[in-house]
Amino acid sequence: MKNIAVDANKQESRIKSVNGNLISMYVFNPIKSGLFGFAAFFSILLVTKLMSFWIGTYDEFIVDIDDVLLSVIGFILVFLIKFLENFKQNED
Repeated sequence: MKNIAVDANKQESRIKSVNGNLISMYVFNPIKSGLFGFAAFFSILLVTKLMSFWIGTYDEFIVDIDDVLLSVIGFILVFLIKFLENFKQNED
């Protein structure tokens, strides 16, 4: 009787482990990568605007909502790349 309870607990912990790995693989890792893509796009835009301000091309250094929206494209691109990598066929 005690053996059955231990086996049920092991099976339940395996299921939780598999579900945790799936959530991590399909949700958390792509979101982390997407945030990295957002930060990369946003920093490139900031550096470009700052350099053009220092050179004198622009009179003011302003970050618009358009800059944030362009950075969201970076988030979406990197998120989709990481998310779709999970469905890639293993070539063994």
